[in-house]
Amino acid sequence: MKGSKSPKRIEKEFKKIVKDKFISPSRCTQLHQTRAYIFELNKIIKDYEQRFDYVPPAAQVLFNDYNMRQEKMLYDDYLREYSNE
Repeated sequence: MKGSKSPKRIEKEFKKIVKDKFISPSRCTQLHQTRAYIFELNKIIKDYEQRFDYVPPAAQVLFNDYNMRQEKMLYDDYLREYSNE
């Protein structure tokens, strides 16, 4: 590990960032919200990889949750758009 922080401290720091800056993926109602959170989370993950050579598992889980939410929203939009034909 590059940085001097232990994995537990890194995970604690990540959870604090998420609590302060993010909302739950299930509370996202607009595609732009999920895209913004995915973009921000991607930046955080890259930063952790560079600084600590470690990414908390919770970061990947949250990233996947936002992606799944976005995919569901896109699919629902698709169904609404093309089911009326």
